[in-house]
Order: sequence, then C-alpha cells, then structure tokens
Amino acid sequence: MHWRFGKYGWRLLPGGLTTLVFATLLSLGALYPLEQIAYSLLFQLRGEQKWDDRLVLIAIDDASINQIGRFPWSREQYVKLLRILSKNEATAPSVVAIDLLWSEPSPEDAKLAQAIAQSGRVVLAQARDSTGLPLLPVPTLQNAAINTGHILMQSDGDGLVRHVDLYANGVPTLGLAAVEAYTLVHAPVPLPKAAQPLWINWAGRAQTLQQYSFSDVVQGRVPEQALRDKIVLVGVTAAGIDPLVTPFDRTSPVNGVYLNAVVIHNLLQQNALKPFSLVWSLVILCLAGPGLSLLLSDRRESLQLLVLLGLCGGWGVMSLLLFDRGYWAPVVLPLGLCSATTIAVSLTDRIRLANLLQSQVQQLWQQHEKDLVRRLPHPLEHKPINRCRKADLLQSVAQMTALAEQFGRSQSAQAAIARNLPIGLLASDLDGVVWFCNPTATSLLKVAVGSNLSTHLVPEWLSEQQWQSDLQTLKQQASIATRAFERGDRWFELQLEPLAYQTHHANQNRQPDGFLVVLEDITSRKRVEAALEQQVQELQRVAQLKDDFLSTVSHELRSPMTNIKMAIELLKVNRSEEALARYLKILQNECTRETDLINDLLDLQRLEAGAQVYNPETIDLNAWLPPLIQSFSERAKTQQQTLNVELSPQLPTLVSDQPSLERIVAELVNNACKYTPPEGEINVAVHCTAQHIALVVDNSGAEIPAAELPRIFEKFYRIPQADPWKRGGTGLGLALVSRLVDCIGGKISVSSGAGHTTFTVELPLDYQSPGAD
Repeated sequence: MHWRFGKYGWRLLPGGLTTLVFATLLSLGALYPLEQIAYSLLFQLRGEQKWDDRLVLIAIDDASINQIGRFPWSREQYVKLLRILSKNEATAPSVVAIDLLWSEPSPEDAKLAQAIAQSGRVVLAQARDSTGLPLLPVPTLQNAAINTGHILMQSDGDGLVRHVDLYANGVPTLGLAAVEAYTLVHAPVPLPKAAQPLWINWAGRAQTLQQYSFSDVVQGRVPEQALRDKIVLVGVTAAGIDPLVTPFDRTSPVNGVYLNAVVIHNLLQQNALKPFSLVWSLVILCLAGPGLSLLLSDRRESLQLLVLLGLCGGWGVMSLLLFDRGYWAPVVLPLGLCSATTIAVSLTDRIRLANLLQSQVQQLWQQHEKDLVRRLPHPLEHKPINRCRKADLLQSVAQMTALAEQFGRSQSAQAAIARNLPIGLLASDLDGVVWFCNPTATSLLKVAVGSNLSTHLVPEWLSEQQWQSDLQTLKQQASIATRAFERGDRWFELQLEPLAYQTHHANQNRQPDGFLVVLEDITSRKRVEAALEQQVQELQRVAQLKDDFLSTVSHELRSPMTNIKMAIELLKVNRSEEALARYLKILQNECTRETDLINDLLDLQRLEAGAQVYNPETIDLNAWLPPLIQSFSERAKTQQQTLNVELSPQLPTLVSDQPSLERIVAELVNNACKYTPPEGEINVAVHCTAQHIALVVDNSGAEIPAAELPRIFEKFYRIPQADPWKRGGTGLGLALVSRLVDCIGGKISVSSGAGHTTFTVELPLDYQSPGAD
C-alpha cells in the first residue's frame, strides 16, 4: 500500500505544483491580459460574420460634414432627417436611434421635438459627465422620444470594449432601448437578463455594416425601401470623433456608434458571447494538471510532446468552434497549464530516472561484481555513491558500461548457440510478451521479439483453455508435459519450461520471470516410427492373408475329396445301375471341380508371380467372339436364360493375348450365367472408342451391395447370400479376371443397381507388355 501511494504521489506531484502556480496566477488576474490577446486572436481566426440586415446606420461621415458644414450641426439638420424618414409611413423605419447627446437647449428644440413626436419611433441617447452626473436630453426632446438609452462604454487595458452593462442606474443601453422599441412593432425579440452584462460578439469590420451617408439621406439619394422596417442608427463616423478599437479595426480605429450597432446586432441575432464561468476554470485546474501529470509520467518524451501538441491543438480547435457558436472558453489557462505540467513532468521524470539508474547500477554491481570485475582489463574500485556529486555519477556510468560489455559478450555467445540450434527456442514473460527467439522459432511460429505469444500459439497450437491452464502451471514453477502436433506433412514437439531469475533478494514464493518455449521438428522421427508401424502392420496383414489363404485353400481342396470318398463308399454298398451312374457322375464333377480349383490356383499364382507369358496377336472380334459365346448359349437355354451378343459395326482389330482374353470372357460370362435367375437376361456387348475397346457383360438378377463392390476381386471372396440358386463357386474367378486384365494392360470396373450387375473391361487397341521384345 505504501509503495502504491508513493508511486502515484510522484506521478501527481508535477501536476499538483503547476496547478497551485496557475491557481495563484488566476486569483491575481495575471492571466487576464493573455486571455485578452486570445480574445482578439479568436475573432481573427473565426473571421467576419454578416451583420443583421434589419440594422442600418445613417453615418455622419466626412462627406456629410464637408457638404453641410462644421460639426456639430444645427438641430435643423436632424429635423430634415426625421421628416424624410417619416414622410411615407409605408416605407418608414421601425425605430430611429440617435447616438448624439442633446443635453444643451437650442432654438430649434421645438421643431426637433415636433419632428420626434410626429415620427413616434425615436430613441435618444444619454450619458454621464466626468463627475458622474447624468447628461440627459433636454426635457422637450426627452418627452417627445419614445425611450432613451445610455451610451456608456468601458474599455479594457488594450482599448477593446468586451462587454457593456445593459442597464446603468435603471437606464438601458441605447442598443437595448432600440431593440425594445423594435419589439413593440414587430415580433418580440428574446432579451437577456438585466443583471448580466452583454459580452460583445463583434460581427466584422465596421465598413461591412449596411450604412448610408447622412447627406445622401437628407438629399433623397437613398431609396425609401432601403430603410423600410429597419432599426436606423444615426451616429458620427467621421475620423477623430469618439474613436473605438475593435478586434477587426485595431490599426484604424472606428467610432463609438459601432458599439451600439454591434449591441443591436447581438440582441437581434441572439449571439452575444457566453463566457465560461469561473467554475469551469476551477474544473480545468483540478483535472488538467493532476490528470495530465498522471497520464504523462513515465512516458517517452516524444509521446509527452505528442500528447501536449494534441491537447493544445485540440483545445485550440475546440475553443475556436465554441467561439464560432458564441461560447468564450478560456484559452491561456488550459494551454499554459498543459505546457507547464508537461515540462514539469519531463523534468521530474529525468530526476527520477537518474536516481533509478544509479540505484540499479549499484544493485547489479553488487550482484555481478564477483563474476565480471575480475575479467575487466582495468577493474573499477567500488566506492559508495554520492548522488549529488557529478564524479560519482560518472563512476556509475562506467560501472554500467563495464557490466553491459560483459553481458554483451555472454549474450553474443548464447545468441550464436541459439541461432545454430535445429530446434526453436523462445523466451517470454508471463504476460506472453516475447523477449527472445532464435531464427528457427521465428520461422515456425511467425513470431518476433516484442510480439504477444498468445496470438501465435492460440488457437493454432493450443486452445485458449490449454493456454490459460499452462500459464497457471508455469506460475507454480512446474513443467508442462510435452505435446506433439501434426502440421501438414510435418510433426512438431512443443514443451514449456518456467524461467526463474535469481537475485540477491531471494524469495522462495517468487513467481518465475517467464517461461521457455522449445519447439522441435520431429518429422524424421515420426516418419521412422510410422514406417516401422507400417511394416509391422504389413507383416501382420501378410501373415493374416497367408493364414486365410491356407485355410481357404485347404477347405476348398478337401471339399471335393470328401465328396469323392463319400461317393466311393456309397458305390461299395449300392451297385445298382442307377446308383452307379449317379455316383460316377458325382465323382466326375468333383474331379473336375478339384482340377479347376487347382488350375485356377496355379494360374493365379503364375499371374501374381509375373510368370504369365504375353503373346500379342491380332484378333478380329467380329469373327472371334460369337463362337466363344455360342458355347454358353446351350447352358443359358438349359437354365431358361436369354443370352444376347451385341457387336458394334466396323470394330477395329485388337492386338492382345488371345488366351488371356478368352479366359476373361469365359469367366465373366460363366459368372453371369451362374448368378442370373431363370427368365433372366445376359447381354454381352463390345463398343469402340478412339483409345480402347470396351467389353461389357451385363446380367439381370441378384445385385451386389455397394459395400461389397470393393472386395469382389479378392481371392476366395464370395458375397454372403448372393447365390440363391446354390450354384457354388471357388471365389477365384473374378480375382483371376482382375489379374488377367492387368496383365494385358486393361481396366475392369463393376456397377450394380436396378436389378442388373455390369462388368466393363476396357482394352487398349494395341498393347505391348513391358516384358515383350
């Protein structure tokens, strides 16, 4: 708890100090001159806005003075002006506000009062003298006017007027009085609270305000429609009279009448500035200083600079956007506080870093001096460090350099060893951040120093659950069982081992600093194991085939002999002619069966041994095949079967081994006759393509299940319950056919379904055996 408090205390210290400094400056008003500069700059950056088109200025300018005479004028001139403005009620202005003081009586007052009364829409100005006494219009004029307003102004030290008091001793400002009169004629305009000052939102340069020369208006050179329903402000704009500085007219001051003009503009547009209250400044002080200090502490200086620039730029842009919408946010306080806090944080970090560096150097020196110092060419003498002395600081740097040199040598040797290892080595902390990996690990895991190991192991090598479980095991300094993984055609072995760095602060319960990942390519070993396993399985399969073959051959050879013995025994006890004929026929059939079995076994063995002689000769299938099939016709008739032969016209001659081909046809047709029921049909067809001749034998009757099709060409294999007519067989015929077809370079396939079974033999037109000359 004490360590955490100390850590955050150091991080909050720079921001706390800068906050205290800026709070003092704010309370003393030292920041206000800078905020005034920012105020003017914000107007320049925002740019000019359009003046309200309901406001018109009749300017007593230099041209009017040159034409009418020296100013101030006789009040007769203003009588003319008011008569012209009131001549046509349809084109008359809504309000006429005169920014002139008529506090002294004049012979023309009666005429002017009459003109004011006839107009019924005139607002006059009042002010105060240097002693604070009010300067009111003469009673005759004041009684004729609909309202009066003060024209007082308070400028700041830089000459700019930033706000006006809407009321002074209960008297509204001239602009407010004019707008109040305007609301009596047109739609009401929402007005601000009287107790609050009006903060001026300057629209733009004075010249951009819609205005007409006094002399032009009096002489009728201004269209009547130009002043219709307007608030007409009459005031002096001649040079040198009542100067006024604005953010847009600093080099060439304008006249005070423009202050009343901008007040009217702000009231009509409802866009007076709304400055942030003192509460916001206090919030900025409380959050910006400590918060930025906490954020920037222990960060790189480049990052600190980027954050500072980002905050300052962001606040500047936000202030400008708010200013454009009528909100005046403090600028100097946030920017100054952020800049000062960043500088303070940077200096504090440097001091802390220097202290930490010296402390770490001493710890490393004490721990490794016994191993490294004796190997240095010029051993350094260990002395107590005084952190206030520069020479001692240089000694710390020298010690660190010596340690770094020795560690660099060790690291180079270890890195060279790791680079040349055929296994992948990788070291990571317990958060999964890699801090060492050799080229093999980089290649296998696509990982680099600084990468997050979990993204490379999960889920490609380990599941998320396995990864978390392994981390918990490693934190207990226990090894993880080796795992094997298959990736494509390669095998890998993955092992995780905890890494613990022993310091002079021994702690038995201390967690390991990280773990070591060992990834080894065990493809060669797996291939050897797989080859051995395959050889064992092949030997077991061959042994099983041998046992099955011997068992089947023994059974098949003994079966005819059993029948022969039984027939001989029956002949001994029964010698009648009928019995004699029947038993002799049995003996003949069993002898034939035994002979066929032996011949099939010998032929099959000869084919498997590669001893079959291939004698190619030209075969005319149209002439050769029908006689061969004819020998089965009588048998088909006897079994009430239909045997059809279909030969494509113009069959080419076939070059092949005729005995082998004859045996193939005979076995297939014999097999078809055997498994075709009475009234069934057997079709033998020969078709020709560009590359081969297809021999097709199709019979109706029993179907071969799809699961049994891959095994029908195995020796002694007979489909269970596929011989409902009990015609028997050795199970060698199709095996023999398959070997013969291979021998003459053909391909055989079988399909079964819809009550038919079809064997197709594809024979090349001209095949030369590999062993032929």
